[in-house]
Amino acid sequence: MSNTYSLDPSFQIAKVFVRLGMIFSALMVVLFIYLIYLASLGIFQEWEMEIQSISNEFQLVTSPFIWQVTALSIPITGFIASFFVLGWLGKKIQLENKTQ
Repeated sequence: MSNTYSLDPSFQIAKVFVRLGMIFSALMVVLFIYLIYLASLGIFQEWEMEIQSISNEFQLVTSPFIWQVTALSIPITGFIASFFVLGWLGKKIQLENKTQ
């Protein structure tokens, strides 16, 4: 009849930091998707001029939008990966908390 309850706050603190990290990752993914949307509207004129000057040197025939999407999708994949890693870590913390 004796239930042992751990008063160790480290599990709760770790869960809070994992959740905050997951929220931050999700917000950053949304922000970069919004930046891709702005790039499709042609907001980044300086990027387009710079990309066109570089692509003229190498005789590349591509749209500046393709390069903008490529540059903005690299952080998106990193934040999505960190979101899932933090979710996995949160599950591990939860299982560790139940075993003690």
